[in-house]
Amino acid sequence: MKYLLTFIVFLAFGAIAARPQTPTAPAKSAKAMVEEYWKMETGGGRLTPEGWYKAATFYVHPIPPPRNKVIFVIHDDFSVWDPFMKGNTAEVMVGVGSAGQIDSSLHYTPPDTRFAKEGVMYNLVPTDKHWEFEPDGRTLKEVTGPLEWRCKDTPGAAIYLTVESAIRYVKKVRDKSSDPTIKKNADKTLAILKRYHH
Repeated sequence: MKYLLTFIVFLAFGAIAARPQTPTAPAKSAKAMVEEYWKMETGGGRLTPEGWYKAATFYVHPIPPPRNKVIFVIHDDFSVWDPFMKGNTAEVMVGVGSAGQIDSSLHYTPPDTRFAKEGVMYNLVPTDKHWEFEPDGRTLKEVTGPLEWRCKDTPGAAIYLTVESAIRYVKKVRDKSSDPTIKKNADKTLAILKRYHH
């Protein structure tokens, strides 16, 4: 009888151990999440509506694409810092070297030379819930999935591009536009950006 009880207890513990465990931490670190996001971002991933909607999964509360984008051009040597943990949240800073800004008319504004580097801060929370866009691109639905770090800040109109990505973007907009002002601004902007491009 003693051996039978021992066997039953062993089976009970085995069954408990075999149950799938709810993860207590995201599989991917907060820093790795921001690194993945920035690889997508600086390559022009959010320039199209499709890319913007796909990138929404990095945010807790995404928003539809803005009508007018502001392009922040940065050098390739950006750096994602180790996170600063605060309770169950993480703050991750990205250090960037500015190469100027481009507005919706492709007009270029030079960087502020007083600062060699600037920082972009992301506030992240671990969550298994986030919002995704329906096919109409406007309606949001709540989705439950794996526990992951997501940015709790609302994405704004600012998009960060490397110099190479910015050159591709300006050329594409210029070639599609019939506005002489945009074409003129594009040519001036491209001439400046090519000085930064090696």
